[in-house]
Amino acid sequence: MSLESTCPWTEVGLRGDAAEFGGQMLLVTGASGLLGSSVLLRAVEMQKEVVGFYNGNPFRPSGAAARSIDLTDFDATRTAVATLRPSTIIHCAAATNVDWCEEHVQEAHCINVSASSFLAQLANEINAKLVYVSTDSVFDGTHGHYAETDLPAPLNVYAQTKLLAEQEVQRAHSSALIVRVTFYGRSIQPKQSLAEWVLDQLRQGKAVPGFTDVYFCPILVNDLAEIILEMVDRALSGIYHVVGAEKISKYEFARNLATIFGLNPAQVAPSKIADAQLRARRPRDTSLNTEKISRALGRPMPGVDIGIQRFHALCEPEHVQKLQSC
Repeated sequence: MSLESTCPWTEVGLRGDAAEFGGQMLLVTGASGLLGSSVLLRAVEMQKEVVGFYNGNPFRPSGAAARSIDLTDFDATRTAVATLRPSTIIHCAAATNVDWCEEHVQEAHCINVSASSFLAQLANEINAKLVYVSTDSVFDGTHGHYAETDLPAPLNVYAQTKLLAEQEVQRAHSSALIVRVTFYGRSIQPKQSLAEWVLDQLRQGKAVPGFTDVYFCPILVNDLAEIILEMVDRALSGIYHVVGAEKISKYEFARNLATIFGLNPAQVAPSKIADAQLRARRPRDTSLNTEKISRALGRPMPGVDIGIQRFHALCEPEHVQKLQSC
């Protein structure tokens, strides 16, 4: 099936500079998601003026405004952005369920490509910075350690739409910042993130399958949120790989989670990705080279165990209660 857009395109006619109208305001889309909520809450902690857009999952953060917006409704999106006039838009919203995207091609394109392109045009019209959150899955995983200059080759519809969105965003907003990521952390939503699911299964004494033939460079979502905000402050643009400093298999990652959380790593059972019989093809090695972002920030990205140790600290009751209050 073709990935041509099926969404109506509404031309924007915004005039004026974002800073002239809204000051240094951040707008975070996907604000009730794992990354969006982390970016928004960290911005609040940094005493930044921030507004969140969410869709479907209510989000009531302390210290920031949030409202429900369907980003594929271009008239509503245009009106909301024109009213707020943010100085920066951090676009975290996306359809991220890989198998759902494989079965809903047109909807995935509308959410991931058309809405992102439209937001980029809006940001360009009001002279706002734009951060587009992409994925390590734009690569086919044949060799890993991909640099920003390597040629993407997405294997599934989800990854295809994210790569198309990168291209459309750059076309609409030449100074956009594109970050390719893969992350884990604690979600404010009722559904569990992958790391939370692994820990929950282990605590129940159940076996957890861990792919020994799939490699990635995970980064804790809280670390990622802080890095993205620092990149905004430094006015970076172009494509950056923002992931953890170390390559690790999904199997070893689950075992490290178990060990640091005081659980039994022997419950993690080695398995192959083919055993899962997933609907969409997945790349085997999406490890990314982080030299570019490390040079830009003057420090290396966090390692695996450092991230998991911070994740463990953030799972203390006080922090969990803070997230649940949203």
